Amino acid sequence: MAHQRLAHPDGEWASALAAAAQGAGYVLGTQSNVPMEQVAEAVLADPGRGPLWFQLYWQADRGFNRALVQRAEAAGFEAIVLTVDAPVQGVRDRERRAGFALPPGVHAVHLQDAPAVPPADGTYCAGLPAHAPTWDDVAWLRAQTRLPVWLKGLLHPADARAAQALGVAGLIVSNHGGRTLDTAPATAQALPRVRAAAGDALPLVVDGGIRRGTDVLKAIALGANAVMVGRPVAHALAAGGALGVARMLRLLRDELEMAMALTGCRTLAEAGAHLLDPATAAVWEQAGPR
Repeated sequence: MAHQRLAHPDGEWASALAAAAQGAGYVLGTQSNVPMEQVAEAVLADPGRGPLWFQLYWQADRGFNRALVQRAEAAGFEAIVLTVDAPVQGVRDRERRAGFALPPGVHAVHLQDAPAVPPADGTYCAGLPAHAPTWDDVAWLRAQTRLPVWLKGLLHPADARAAQALGVAGLIVSNHGGRTLDTAPATAQALPRVRAAAGDALPLVVDGGIRRGTDVLKAIALGANAVMVGRPVAHALAAGGALGVARMLRLLRDELEMAMALTGCRTLAEAGAHLLDPATAAVWEQAGPR
């Protein structure tokens, strides 16, 4: 999630610190307002922390991508998350109507020296579509780093199989919060089909609309191994800084455990299609066994 200093002066540092304190993982965005080294220092100092990953927005220059990844490795990040569903910003009408612009002092600190996109004749968006990442770029990225590479933004079973064939570490089923490609399917619809295509061995994380512990339980029942949250972090960060984010994460975990108890699940491994309503379960069954 980009530009967190819009919500609080401590920005991503506070969110990461809160996640570590709650034993949750943290994924730092390319468009962070806080340098990755400061975030890594805060997280890695906590012995009870979860995993620390770096999210990469593909840049037109491979050398710049390599430098970012190597910088993340040196800082102590433990995986690279390549976002594949947003090579350009989506059509955001409300953002345009509001005249949104970053205020002074808030900028993407990792992209200050990013090379300009070479122009491409006959294309829109200043030639950006011609430089969107391809499967060859995914293979190249894997060869540039010793870290596991995850792909974020997959919704189609065929893409899941192609990614798996390239040896990625895992997939994040995501529609970018529903604000990038208009009419993209909900992740709850896509998740069972992606799980059926990927099989049991490949880890799947899902995001999009996770607001309560019951949402987490439903995501696990639909085939996810874990979930990610975005907007709740921004709300909690604005309300209470690091303590606000830590409280939100604890509430989410407590709600999940209560939902498990109320549905008869002693462990998350017991969460499956039987927890869902018959119509949803039927979709799950058509997708294939978990």
